[in-house]
Amino acid sequence: MIKFPFKLFSGSDEFPVHLQYGFHEKDDCYLHGHEDFSELVIILDGSAQHIVNSQQYEVSKGDVFVINQFTEHSFMKAEHLKICNIMFRPDDVFANVYDMKKIPGFQALFVLEPHYSQNYYFCSQLRLSAGEFPAVENMITEMMNHYSKKDTGWKDLVFSEFSLLCIMLSKLYRTDRISPGNELLKLADAAAYIENNYCSSITTEELARMTGYSERQFLRLFKAAFSAAPKLYIASLRIKKAQQLLRSTEMSIGEIAWSCGYDDHNYFSRIFKKHTGMTPSEYLRLVRK
Repeated sequence: MIKFPFKLFSGSDEFPVHLQYGFHEKDDCYLHGHEDFSELVIILDGSAQHIVNSQQYEVSKGDVFVINQFTEHSFMKAEHLKICNIMFRPDDVFANVYDMKKIPGFQALFVLEPHYSQNYYFCSQLRLSAGEFPAVENMITEMMNHYSKKDTGWKDLVFSEFSLLCIMLSKLYRTDRISPGNELLKLADAAAYIENNYCSSITTEELARMTGYSERQFLRLFKAAFSAAPKLYIASLRIKKAQQLLRSTEMSIGEIAWSCGYDDHNYFSRIFKKHTGMTPSEYLRLVRK
């Protein structure tokens, strides 16, 4: 399988988003993967067979899905297929968002679906309705205009418009449907709940009850999807929040520990060092230096 690097399309690694339209007829798109980026795909017109890890799935106008950097895919038997490809580096684009990850649809579309497509089966659940499609298409057109003209300020405009598009798609993604991918949707609700409440006490039992799974089954599904048990996943979110507070506020380490859900200052320091390789005090000296 051929793996394409992000720089091949963008020409540079400086800006983490690249946009392009794709037009396909019949079998002109061969199997390929992404070396260091993910791809948001929006079907603007036509239809095709989407090949994902040797399996075929019908896609057509209004379908929206994300392919991550480890998944091989192509389009076959295309009929007047027009797509919008938005290539992006997730770690750069989603590193400093505030509320986007708290939307269940974000967890489903940008985290869980790509994981399932890579490891199990293609499970695109978002299809834009006739009423929803024009607003998304207009937003894409606006982004494309700024990206192609590259006038002063175009990077900030494209970056902010891409964030708005991600929020819009996340909100349009309904996680309350009963479908073959319902397992994924339940996990999306749990992941969004964690994002909204990770500084509070959250138990695995509580999360399992929320999804309707047994605690054992929930643990298995969560570990498979997020590559970590809920407790470790929550701890990583807390430490990232603590790092952000250490960089951007004058709060004491004790105040930061408490605000991130840790009553014991010493325990917080141990967990912080386990995740970052340094104590909160060492990290604070480093960022201030």
